[in-house]
Amino acid sequence: MKASRTATGIAAALVVTVGVSGCAVGTSVGKKAADSAETLVATLAKASDDASKAGSADVKMTVTMPDTGGKPVQMNGVYSWGNGLAMEAEMPAKDLEMEDLVADGTITYRLVQGSYYYGIDPAPDGPYKGKTWLKLDASAVLGDKGVAAMESGNNDPTAGLKSLKWASNVTKVGSEDVNGKSSVHYRATIPSSKLGDAASAFGAMGGSGSDELVADIWVDDKGMPSRLNQAYGTMSVNVDFLSFGVAKDISAPPAADTADITDLVKSGGVGKS
Repeated sequence: MKASRTATGIAAALVVTVGVSGCAVGTSVGKKAADSAETLVATLAKASDDASKAGSADVKMTVTMPDTGGKPVQMNGVYSWGNGLAMEAEMPAKDLEMEDLVADGTITYRLVQGSYYYGIDPAPDGPYKGKTWLKLDASAVLGDKGVAAMESGNNDPTAGLKSLKWASNVTKVGSEDVNGKSSVHYRATIPSSKLGDAASAFGAMGGSGSDELVADIWVDDKGMPSRLNQAYGTMSVNVDFLSFGVAKDISAPPAADTADITDLVKSGGVGKS
């Protein structure tokens, strides 16, 4: 397996939590631009407030970046921000190059307190003998600045919508159906100069070739976000919010069942590309 592949879930967490919220850094692009988008920004801020109160959501994510070969990788699970950023999801083991570690072809992973945990079948021998989880600290892929960006501010994946007044452009695209919900589609463009530490984190994930982040947000007829798509250069993360307020405690696996591969990944011992 490669460190870059194991980072796919981290990319999802990073982009949805800081991709838009980072645009609060810096100064306004101008009074005229801000005023012209005032009503749209207010609508998105209200949607963000309502989503924040929910504390969690059942989501379907698709991540595309260079290290997935440009192929969309899908993840389904629960995103929680009510008590710190956490996630639990499932995805094809082959997309993480971990197919030799599980018999059923599916990897369960958790994001808890800045570390990722990958569920594996108990190994009969070798360095992971008897272990059922592999731990990877996000800093092994994103660096300290990237982790700080991921954990800074509100961990609600829609929290950054409040800061779209700093975007260079906010528009209403039109009305569309999203998973059976009538939704209004908005689009915002945020210059990379307004992203702060998040810009370098995107670079670490392979997001290159762009000087802006493009965010598409859909808000349903109840005023809740139904979809959030974000693209930065050669990487993108698309999130469908299937339901909000999903009660689920996401905790780190027992230490006795876990093998920490962080140092191995940092030294390149896990096929780091």
